[in-house]
Amino acid sequence: MRKIYFFGIIAILMLSCNSKPSSESGQTETGLKIGKGKYAIKSGLVEYKTQVMGMEATQTMCFDDYGAKENQDVAMEVMGFKVHTITVMKDGFSYNYDPDKKTGTKTSLTGRNDNIDFENLTEEIQKEMKIEKIGSEKFLDKNCTKFSINNEKLRMKGSYLVWKGIPLKTDVDLGGMKMLLEATKITENADVPAEKFVIPADIKFQE
Repeated sequence: MRKIYFFGIIAILMLSCNSKPSSESGQTETGLKIGKGKYAIKSGLVEYKTQVMGMEATQTMCFDDYGAKENQDVAMEVMGFKVHTITVMKDGFSYNYDPDKKTGTKTSLTGRNDNIDFENLTEEIQKEMKIEKIGSEKFLDKNCTKFSINNEKLRMKGSYLVWKGIPLKTDVDLGGMKMLLEATKITENADVPAEKFVIPADIKFQE
């Protein structure tokens, strides 16, 4: 049970698309527009409900500076066993930690290919990640772009509904693990407290 639980958390965090944001706007050689950051709005707060292989979880994501700073808070419980994980992305690093156990990992976001920055999705990245834009769909009264993914290397297949770079619905199969993540509430241009992006001094990180 612990093993399944662990990989469920990893899937939730990975498919939330916590890739390194771009710092400048511009265009690629193919003419595709590159946004000023990971998201098209300066700040936001998104609440999600999630199902991973029949297990339910809650997830809250908040960000500022167009995604240059991001916080993800995930909680799961099965048969009395609880997991609480916080991930903070800033300054090119991901800090993933358990606030109760005071342990975590610090990893660089540079060069990672297991995440998707939809706001800066070039033709080259789409080809590499095996992602296609397949239409549009309304979700939570937002006009979303629908993407499909069929990446054998990552063993990932499914679809995303994306609004302003924010995945509002993720429905994927990751190596046989079914996962459905749906936003339940979105607050645009939210006033996100600065402490959301502060790494606690008492966490012991492995790098």
